[in-house]
Amino acid sequence: MRKLDLVSHYGEYVVITGATDGIGLEFAKQFAAKGHSIVIIGRNPDKLVAAKSLISNFLNPGKKIISIQADFNETDIDVYRNIENQLQDIKDKIAILINNAGVLLEQPDLYLNLDENEVLSNVKVNIIAVLMMTKIVLPFMVSNKRGLVINMSSFAAYSFLPLTGVYSASKKFVEYFSQSLEYEYKSHNIDVLTLLPSYIATKMVRWSNFLSKPSLLFPSAEVFVKSAIATITRSSHTTGYWVHGLLYTSVYWFVPNWLYTIFSYNFIKHFNTSSKM
Repeated sequence: MRKLDLVSHYGEYVVITGATDGIGLEFAKQFAAKGHSIVIIGRNPDKLVAAKSLISNFLNPGKKIISIQADFNETDIDVYRNIENQLQDIKDKIAILINNAGVLLEQPDLYLNLDENEVLSNVKVNIIAVLMMTKIVLPFMVSNKRGLVINMSSFAAYSFLPLTGVYSASKKFVEYFSQSLEYEYKSHNIDVLTLLPSYIATKMVRWSNFLSKPSLLFPSAEVFVKSAIATITRSSHTTGYWVHGLLYTSVYWFVPNWLYTIFSYNFIKHFNTSSKM
């Protein structure tokens, strides 16, 4: 199968939130290696410097990397206005937006045991940041008459998920928003890819030693991102990784919701190796 030249198809710059580690950093490295210029957005200035240095090693000659510091836990609208202002000089070259920034829970738990800041963070980072970043970048794509928005949802959006209900609900929002966006802007030559992976072995699942070890079922960020990029233009709603795709299809066709809920609840309880619960 012939590989698609994403630079020719969509354009030069890829804007990535949550790009200083994990999946976001891996997206930045792999898109840089494919010939794109990169915009990384992250909260921690020191991590931004380190990520920028690392990603620079993957850039093709003549390509650039821009870093923008932004804390999506802030409610100040100026956080997003600052991002918009810093993108103005490249707005006609922006090709892809990856809404990757996200938070899980420190560890699965009953809702009333969650810290209120943790609850609010799931709303501000997982939902509001997706809406606002899309509001900033999508007009550039419409003006350019092409573009791709990649939104990170989760397998957790498949059904309600006890012990991680806040996270699960936030990712269901991302899924529905993405599908609506796809329908609204397909006539503008804008593609929207919704990714719904299961667990990936990153620091977001550090509450479980089992899930934190890369395996066939729980891939590393590098393996997942390579697979997810390969789905671009071939799907608009996918887990992004073939094993997770098999799992999703199997659950959809053969597992009733009541059984899925019981299994998921007990799976999380069993593999939670944090001090709580």
